[in-house]
Amino acid sequence: MIQEKPLALVVTENLNTKLFFRKNLEDRFHVIEKKEADKAIEIAETTNLDLVFIDEKIENAIDLCFQLKKRKRLFTTPIILITKSIKKAYRDKATKAGVFDFLFLSLDVDQLNQLLEKCEEDKKRRKKVSSISFKLKKNNP
Repeated sequence: MIQEKPLALVVTENLNTKLFFRKNLEDRFHVIEKKEADKAIEIAETTNLDLVFIDEKIENAIDLCFQLKKRKRLFTTPIILITKSIKKAYRDKATKAGVFDFLFLSLDVDQLNQLLEKCEEDKKRRKKVSSISFKLKKNNP
């Protein structure tokens, strides 16, 4: 049985950013590209996404992070904000909106790989916690 690739949504208008993700994610993910927030929300409502990248340059990027994160389907899905800002206030606002981490410009393959590894570790941790929680519920009716 062939295992399907996980799904990654990339929300950006920038061609270079799209090409970067195509080149560096294609072997591990099926990449879905959208240019606008409303199109990204449509995909999020109908697809089980494993990872989301949002370019801060799209209109209302932080609000889009919040809109996606509040959906049950994406509650545990990592959202990565592509940004050049390292200002603490901006990062705090994004984190409160549900951003898991940041991919800083200029785009770097090593940084991307570190983030992917971090996302995978978080996924394993959540599965472990979920498994323990299930066992506790099962043993305490």
